[in-house]
Amino acid sequence: MASLQAYQSHGISYYRIVESFRKNGRPSIRVVAHLGRVDDILKLYQQQQSPVRISSVSAGAVSALHRLSREFDLAGRIDRSIAPEGGVQVRDGLTVGASLVAAMIARACAPRSKRAFADWAKTTYLPELMGFTATDLTSQHFWDQMNEVPVDRLAAIEQGLVREVVRVEQLQLKALAYDTTNFYTHIASTNTRPKLPQRGHNKQGRHDLRQMGLALVVDQDTQLPLTHELYEGARSDMKTFAAFLKPVRRRLRELTGEPEQLTMVFDAGASSKDNLAGLRNYVTALRPSNHRALLEEASAGLAPVPLSTGAEVRAWRGQRVIAGERREVVVVFSPKLHEGQMRGLAQSMARSCRELEEMGLRPRTSLEAAKRKLNRIRGRQYLRSLLCYQVDQDEQGSVRVRVWSDWLEYRRLAERYFGLRILITDRAEWSTAQIIEAYRGQSAAESSFRDLKDPRMLSTRPQFHWTDQKLHVHAFMCVTAYLLVTLLHRRAARQAGYRGNSRRLLAELAEIRCCRLIEVTGRKGRPRVRWQIEEIDQTRSAMAQALGALPEIT
Repeated sequence: MASLQAYQSHGISYYRIVESFRKNGRPSIRVVAHLGRVDDILKLYQQQQSPVRISSVSAGAVSALHRLSREFDLAGRIDRSIAPEGGVQVRDGLTVGASLVAAMIARACAPRSKRAFADWAKTTYLPELMGFTATDLTSQHFWDQMNEVPVDRLAAIEQGLVREVVRVEQLQLKALAYDTTNFYTHIASTNTRPKLPQRGHNKQGRHDLRQMGLALVVDQDTQLPLTHELYEGARSDMKTFAAFLKPVRRRLRELTGEPEQLTMVFDAGASSKDNLAGLRNYVTALRPSNHRALLEEASAGLAPVPLSTGAEVRAWRGQRVIAGERREVVVVFSPKLHEGQMRGLAQSMARSCRELEEMGLRPRTSLEAAKRKLNRIRGRQYLRSLLCYQVDQDEQGSVRVRVWSDWLEYRRLAERYFGLRILITDRAEWSTAQIIEAYRGQSAAESSFRDLKDPRMLSTRPQFHWTDQKLHVHAFMCVTAYLLVTLLHRRAARQAGYRGNSRRLLAELAEIRCCRLIEVTGRKGRPRVRWQIEEIDQTRSAMAQALGALPEIT
């Protein structure tokens, strides 16, 4: 039976709960709980009587990303880079680097405007991690902090960060994927101050808005972004590649001790004659429409090529003089591409046939008007050589139309053109399979752009900035946030065996929550606040510990 017992130690009275029992037939006691002094017992009683308010915030994702940023001293790198401009500016308790890191974490977890940052931050553990008050971080706070970052320092900050990531992760950089995209903005046409936003062909279909271009280089194996450049929205891919190539290749060579092992992989949009002249260590594609004779030869000699994945493709290999240099040429057949092109041709043919039926064989129009309409109908891709027509006019002036399709041309397209992709490289020592796999790895850059346009994670929009300097800093924060997320996903896969994508990883980590317990005693002064991590399952707990997603509760 339990009982309360008083005892003294060093002249101080303490209390404890004990219970009696017999040991070897002799009575003895065991201590159930030490209650301490009288004051301690009173305090314990008062705590039990005090009401407690409980709320919870998301902690896992922001803690993991914050830990990564601290591991690579991201805020410190930014602050040290801009310090020569007159010292590090501190606003609302945060340096410029810390403010940018907070914005990067927000961009990775929940893309939104700077004005909406405070509302989001209040629902997370980030203010406790970084030591700021959420309501203090207004849009003006971020604009003031971003304004302190010179554009010409961004490349050096990015280079230093990527170099450290390559060293810590022990990356073996070999094949690098290069690609470009654009992002539309809502900057008014009457605002002539920024030069980056310009009108051009928008890949998201918003041709009515001004846009900015983004060039990105990623490592094919890890999909980690290595370097980027923001440029004018009206600049073509070919001009962008030419301006981007020399400085970027120099920066990329500094990332590895074996620069000759680096191979740049890019698509046909940048492979002009001028860009390929003098270029070394690359894999790219050529436009099939400019090399029909080569496709005629290659289509008859396609042979099976086994890939490292166990799959098999049909390909042909040879050599040709490209841009004044003899290069290795690989023509590879893609059933998926062939199927898509055949389907697109069938849709174009069906649409043209409907228009021809509406026109009729005896249209009530002039001879020249009939020819113009027929040429417009044949203006779709491949139809100019596939659809043939003859227009006559009889003695009464009636127009008569005869239309037919070139069956031989259709067979040529289906058997010796569709589904074929031309690849070239100066890596003569590579096998055909290596060349094909290197080019297919270029999709890593395309995947990065899909993430950077994902409205649920990492999206570059919204970007409510109206000067070139702010737009450059905004793009830097978006790409750096993508680097942190990609690195976090890589570690989750390697250390915890995680198999989901990065979007799912962030969502699962965000479900790890911290409870805020506020004790209301009725006394003067601030109430006591305690934090406690909610219970999580064992599997998620192991992954969270590996990624540092469990905040240190003090």
